[in-house]
Amino acid sequence: MPGSSFPATREPTATRRCALRSALLTVISVASMTPLMAQETNYTNLPSLESQRAAVHPDQSCHSYDKMITKGSESPIITTCDTLFPDQFGLREKLGSKGFLIEGYYSFGEIYDVLGHQGKPQAYNGQSPNFSGNLWLNMTYDMARLGLNKGSQLTLSMNNWQTAYPGAGVRGTALSQATIFQTFFNGRITAQYGYYGLLGQFYGLFLGTSTASSALGPTSIIPNQVGMSMYLPTPGLDIRMYAHDRRFYNHFGFARSQSPDGFAADSRANPSGVNFRVNGARPIYVDEIGFRQRPTRGKLMTWLRAGGIYNSSSYYDFRRRAFGRSNSAFYVVFDQQLLQTNPAIPYLGWYIDLKTDHADRTKNVFTDDYAATIYSLGPFRGREKDMLSIGFTYNKIGSAAQQDLQRLAPRKFDHSTTSSVAYAAHLHRGIYFVGTTSYTTHPVVSRLYADALTLQGQFTLSF
Repeated sequence: MPGSSFPATREPTATRRCALRSALLTVISVASMTPLMAQETNYTNLPSLESQRAAVHPDQSCHSYDKMITKGSESPIITTCDTLFPDQFGLREKLGSKGFLIEGYYSFGEIYDVLGHQGKPQAYNGQSPNFSGNLWLNMTYDMARLGLNKGSQLTLSMNNWQTAYPGAGVRGTALSQATIFQTFFNGRITAQYGYYGLLGQFYGLFLGTSTASSALGPTSIIPNQVGMSMYLPTPGLDIRMYAHDRRFYNHFGFARSQSPDGFAADSRANPSGVNFRVNGARPIYVDEIGFRQRPTRGKLMTWLRAGGIYNSSSYYDFRRRAFGRSNSAFYVVFDQQLLQTNPAIPYLGWYIDLKTDHADRTKNVFTDDYAATIYSLGPFRGREKDMLSIGFTYNKIGSAAQQDLQRLAPRKFDHSTTSSVAYAAHLHRGIYFVGTTSYTTHPVVSRLYADALTLQGQFTLSF
């Protein structure tokens, strides 16, 4: 997936086109998704920390630390009660008394196409067995102690990624987030500014209670393809404004775009994640409106949102075979709880997630996608922390990109599909295992490859 950067001179057209094709060789559904770090605000559809604790250790004092977990993102992180060492041998209490919280996780796993389509060079994630790992460390500080309004928070975090196949993600160590989060007017307005991945603040990529336990179905790459940063952070600002009932909202943000040449070019230009500028990456603007109702006893969760994305960076126009002035996309996502299976813990039950994304048809390889996922939180009695997911996605390859790609190699397809089944198992406090089986048609867009059946196993250790 594309990354986020800004160099001083533009590369020649042929070089940039080659880089763009290389970055988009794989369909994201076959790749492992790097987790996005942060915790829900009080007004999201995501399960409240109080509800999560009820399914883990309801009588422990660890809940007092949860108020210091990172705020502001749509990608939740696990409650401190469900980590390997909830009190970190007394360290959490000592740091908490001074306004600090330190948390993290290490996630590692393997993915492989069991149909035996190994090849060199490797063209997609899992074509040959691929190991990947991600270490995330995060620190928060209560900025109210320095005179800012109540609820203000500083977040500093870093990532270390390892992967055997470079096309599956980023390698190395980099800044993940450096932000200040503030609330105004009794929480009716929130603002976040600094360095962070813009995609993690909008859309809602992850289903379930945390990135550790998310049995992900297929997801869209279009918001990232048009420039919303995900792996490496970009400088930006986003503001949420809530109606009086906290259900209707408008969420606006702008940031430096990721590199139009893709995440590989972006990570090369900005390996530390701290660069303010990257060649060719200009401002990107996102606006999302939505309605969301959190699950309560007898009331089902609902979250409907729609957003528009405008990137002022120059992108290659496949039809004109020259660079255009901008890129754009829009999305509509709907999550609905269908059934509550435990009245005492309202978020447990069955859900459906529907999403569609559409991008500029001349400047993107993938121009349209449609996805549906049925998932259950706590699918079986006694397995309240587990998650089951069954999903399908259809990715449309734009006609302009098809014509350009056809000159490289014969190809007779205009789309890719992925069907997946995943199960996240809570093995022990702070330990999850996620197993995923995915079947993808046309896993490589540049030329004809046999369909892929990938198996992926991933462990996550939270601390």
